[in-house]
Order: sequence, then C-alpha cells, then structure tokens
Amino acid sequence: MLDLSKTQMEQLVIHKVGNKLRDEGFVLSAAEYEMLDGNIEELLLKYFFSSFREKILYKFYHQTDIHLHELYMYVSAIFIDRTRFYEQSVNILKHLYEKSVHPQIKRGEFYAAYFSGCIVDGQTVDAVGIFKTENKEKYLKVSDRMQDVTLAADQGINIKKLDKGAIIFNLDSTDGYRVAIVDNVNRKDSEAAYWKDEFLRLTDVQDAYFHTQNHLQLCRDFAETVYGPLYQADKKDQVLFVNEAVAYFDKNEKFDIDEFAQNVVKQPELIEQFKEHKVMFEMNQGLQPLDSFAISGQAVKTTKRKLRSLIKLDTDIEIKIKLAALDQADGDIIERGFDETKQMHYYKVYFNEEE
Repeated sequence: MLDLSKTQMEQLVIHKVGNKLRDEGFVLSAAEYEMLDGNIEELLLKYFFSSFREKILYKFYHQTDIHLHELYMYVSAIFIDRTRFYEQSVNILKHLYEKSVHPQIKRGEFYAAYFSGCIVDGQTVDAVGIFKTENKEKYLKVSDRMQDVTLAADQGINIKKLDKGAIIFNLDSTDGYRVAIVDNVNRKDSEAAYWKDEFLRLTDVQDAYFHTQNHLQLCRDFAETVYGPLYQADKKDQVLFVNEAVAYFDKNEKFDIDEFAQNVVKQPELIEQFKEHKVMFEMNQGLQPLDSFAISGQAVKTTKRKLRSLIKLDTDIEIKIKLAALDQADGDIIERGFDETKQMHYYKVYFNEEE
C-alpha cells in the first residue's frame, strides 16, 4: 500500500541534463531551490506524484554487492546526512548522464527532491525522489494590458504527465530499499532499459503483490498456450477459465495450489497439466517456486482492470468480452457453433437490451 497524500517536500534541486552520445553535457544549479511559493510546491507535488498509479515496488540490485551500486550509495548518503543532499544530487545527475547514451534520449530538466511523510505498507518513511522532464507542450498565453487582449505562443510542462520518475523510500535499506518508478516516454525495450535497468538498476521485490500478479499471468498463459490448443477450448472457454481464476484470487486471502486446482482447474488431467505448466513458467521467468502465498487485493484489482479479452475473427469482426458479464451469467450469454451450410464457425450472443 502506497500513500503519498500527506507527503511534504523538504528539499529540492533542479539541474539540467543532456544526451552524452551527442555530447550535450549537463548544467548544475547553483544551490537548492528555495520553495517560497506554496502554490508552486503544490503543483510540483501533483506533477511528481500523479503518474505513480501502479503499486509495484522494486529494489536496487547488484549481482555481487549492493554497496557497489552507485545510486544506492548516493541515496544512502542522503538518508544518513541530509546536509549532503545537494552534493549527492550532483553525483546522481552525473550518473544519469553517463547512462544517457541512447540516441532517442532527450535533453531535459533533472529534479532531485527529499520527501517526508510517505506511507508504505502502513509505515511512515522519508524518501528521495528523482525525476526528469523530457517533453514540452505548446500553449497559448493570454495577456490583458491597457484594455488590450493579446495572445502569445509558449512552451511548458504538462503537470499531469511526468516523463520519468523514481521514488526511493527509506525502507528495507539492507535489501536495496523500496523503489516506485514511472517511465511514460520510452515504450520500446531498448529505450526503456536506460531508465529502469541502466540508470536505476532495479529488480522485482517478490512480495504478495508480485506473486499475485505473476500467478494471474500464469493462469492466462496456461489458458492460451495449454488449455486452448491441447483441449480444444475456444476463446470463450479460455476467458471463462481466467475469470474463474480471478474470482478465486478476489475471494481468498491466501493462494493454495491444491485448493486452487480443485476449485478452478477441476479436471484431474488438466490439474496435472496446470502444475507442470506452473513449474515451467516459474523456471522460465526466474521466479521462486511457491505453492502458497498471501494474496494482494490491490494486485487483483489492478489486474482485473487490464483483463479485457477480445475474440478476433478472420472476418474482421471483434467481440469484446468483459469478465464481469461472463461472471454474472455463468458464460451462458455467448455460444460457439458451426454452420454446416456455410461451413463456418459462429458465435451466438444473448442480451436483453441494446445500450
């Protein structure tokens, strides 16, 4: 559980950073930013925090020794002694510049902030925020002077969309802290790797949220790659299977593999296939094998919003199935069949009224 609603910004510094590949360099601010205007601080907090919608937390990672992780050490120095905040913000900036070598990385503003009053899993902790602005938007500025209204074009930052961000919470320091991230700019793996993997160097925190999300993905993967092809289960039946899996996670506080198999998978032969698929899925994903764990309600809620199943037909027709609809009608509102005359498959959909 992540709650930033009562967070206060204690310190802030703003530098500029470019693309090292293009030798753009960086520009250091002379000192920390003096927050004399409460409205500016309120806007900055909205800008920094509004994009942190996902509740997934990561941690700093190093293959041999976490103390060899540069960013981990810079942030640790701040948590130990806040008077070193500006000094360490410069070190973080230089580290970011060294990693800014992808040709698509843009020049922008770099913000480092110190926060208090962050709530993570019920604990109130301090945090260090690292943010970068890459994109500017055009807007019109209206001026009213001497009974004359004029328009001018300008560029500015959209405070509703943070380009890149990371909040490092002073929690579990010996295990790489807990880190929330945002990257709204780079979607391609080669570009996104620069922020999460190259600059921050993060790995997953294998907590209840992580395990819940991965096992729901396991269920969907099983439906599509095993249940469908091997058991001739059509798309509707696959959606029903995933829906039952989601319902199990929604109604229970703990996952148990045997209980899940009996209540969701049901068929003995299919149960064996599911357990074998689970072992292979965990091995391929590098996951810790688990037969039981606490279920995260937030992870179930987040995943349910993303589960929008689409049946795509070769006649350029698509049928969108919402899981809630199938849950209410036990799957009887849609039927699949074969028309001997047309020699084509069909779906029959039942409804009460058009919307």
